[in-house]
Amino acid sequence: MRGFHTAHIWSCPPAKGDEYIFYCHPVNQLTPRNDMLCAWYNNTLQKAKADGIALDVRSLYDDYFKDNVVNRKTGEPFDPTSLPYFEGDYVPGEIEKIIKDLDEDDNRREGTKIKDPIKVTTAASKAEGKRSGTRSNPGKLVNQGRDKVMNRLDLILSRMKENFFVVQLLSNDFIDAVEGNDNITSLVETSAPDDDSVNSRIIGKNPCILDLAENKDAKSGDNDNASSLLCKEITPASTKDEDPLIEQECFETRLQFLNYCQRNNYQFDELRRAKYSSTMVLAYLHNPREDKEQQIKAHLEVIAHAASCQGCVSKNCQRMKQLFGHVRECELTYKRGCKICTRLFMLLIKHARDCPTNGTACPIPFCERIKERNRMLRKQQQLMDDRRRNAQNTRAKEDSS
Repeated sequence: MRGFHTAHIWSCPPAKGDEYIFYCHPVNQLTPRNDMLCAWYNNTLQKAKADGIALDVRSLYDDYFKDNVVNRKTGEPFDPTSLPYFEGDYVPGEIEKIIKDLDEDDNRREGTKIKDPIKVTTAASKAEGKRSGTRSNPGKLVNQGRDKVMNRLDLILSRMKENFFVVQLLSNDFIDAVEGNDNITSLVETSAPDDDSVNSRIIGKNPCILDLAENKDAKSGDNDNASSLLCKEITPASTKDEDPLIEQECFETRLQFLNYCQRNNYQFDELRRAKYSSTMVLAYLHNPREDKEQQIKAHLEVIAHAASCQGCVSKNCQRMKQLFGHVRECELTYKRGCKICTRLFMLLIKHARDCPTNGTACPIPFCERIKERNRMLRKQQQLMDDRRRNAQNTRAKEDSS
């Protein structure tokens, strides 16, 4: 285990015809309704809980909003920074929208104060100001001690709480140790679990022994024997990830992976095509990269030199300038399969992603154009995320009406 102790799931069925991750779905594949998808997730997670894979299944609303719940560590109310943040998820996008709406309300209110004439306070207006539940006197109808963003988000998520699952995979002691950067190799459970959940808590702590959940002998024996038997099998691992970091542009966002599959015709509409596509993607991702990274670094240095060089005797510099000229004059280009253009543009894309120039023109050819393309891709991804979030809000309003 690497310290992953909680899973967060947003149950959001895609719009008809939308490609979410995989390219080219089967023609007979159905798009589930919102209630069907939520029920499928719930049934699957309850089975995982019964098998000891998950310790508990809750909703995001129950964890952070229900009954003005507070942080069990600090005792303070949760604020937006306490919520789990995932790129492209519902909550971060909705928080940004709420903050924008609050800023517009404040600006509108400030403008009204400036434009409105001075009003004479009367007994009737005083009586009106005493009514609870208004903006001037929220009273008990609004939780004034909590953040405004959390109040609005509470109202929104209360209508769709069944769409957001929180799956606890490890015990609270393990979670506290990992988040506190403690050494878990000698972790000792301090909280005594219930008799009915001894096996599930211990098994859920280490997926390497999930098959013990089917061991009827361990389940049929007394809880102490079962607990000691399973504890002997558990060897908590370090949460430090020893694997090297692998960066691939096509895996940065869902949209870029989808575009990568479309360019290479990696389809998933049939089993044989799905197997082939998965194999090719894995081969591309796990291709030995150490020597390749060194070559890429050397080529990027030559590109940076050739772009600003006024003339030198270096053969590498002259060769790179010839490649620049080829890309500008090539009629096929990388879009139609020119291998020379494709290889050079892969290097230029790599440079543009890490380009040190900020706000100033980069001398390397096509760098600014590639940056603009990257900005358009990010905007396209943002629009896709906004569309999914708006569809979720629309469904919640229809269900509540």
